[in-house]
Amino acid sequence: MSGDIRNAVRMGVLITAGSILASALVVSAWLQLAPRIGAADIIFMAILLPALIAPAVSFFVLRDRLRAERFARANYRLAHMDELTGLPNRRAFFDAAAQLQARAGFLGKCFFVGIADVDNFKRVNDQWGHEVGDQVLREMAALLNTHAPEDCIVARLGGEEFALAGIFPSDAAATLAFCHLVALVESHPVPTVDGALAVTISLGHCEGARTSDLSALLSRADKALYAAKRSGKNRAVSYHRPVTSQSTAA
Repeated sequence: MSGDIRNAVRMGVLITAGSILASALVVSAWLQLAPRIGAADIIFMAILLPALIAPAVSFFVLRDRLRAERFARANYRLAHMDELTGLPNRRAFFDAAAQLQARAGFLGKCFFVGIADVDNFKRVNDQWGHEVGDQVLREMAALLNTHAPEDCIVARLGGEEFALAGIFPSDAAATLAFCHLVALVESHPVPTVDGALAVTISLGHCEGARTSDLSALLSRADKALYAAKRSGKNRAVSYHRPVTSQSTAA
């Protein structure tokens, strides 16, 4: 018997025993006060006892359920959300991306995966400090998540890397959307206590079929990302067309 079942059985036994005890106490006190009990008294007790016991039992059961739900939500956030940015984490990304990939195949549309990386992030941490670095990551997360196309998930893989996956009507639409995100970041300096800080990202992306392995797609997008870095940064590059799509998103 699992722990959950044992706890449920234990709770049921405790509630039943408590109800019997409470009923016995009330009936015993009633008999002391009124040795002779008529039919009207029995009906009255049949109404009174549940009215007294049910609210108390319901309170403790509801309290435990709310506590369990609160713990479940906290555990879900820890398991699926990135604490710094509030974005889904790697685990949540794979779950959501798999659903998008299946839906794209069903709809007959294109499924794309991308990886975005903040350019020169180590220099940001070294020159401005880790607090500013964290601010940059939060701002990048907000920008990407807010302006990502519909049917697209944005997640933080770790460090300064963000993953994207979504459904697009065509290859051209996906390329345009990714280039737009790169340009958007460049046009939105990050506000800091020492003034606005210009930040750019590089992005690599690739298309995947309905049966493509997500890890393999991320690996291809990562190779396209490095191609973007080598060709000057601040641009979006396709894994399938690394030369023709190396257009600066400015």
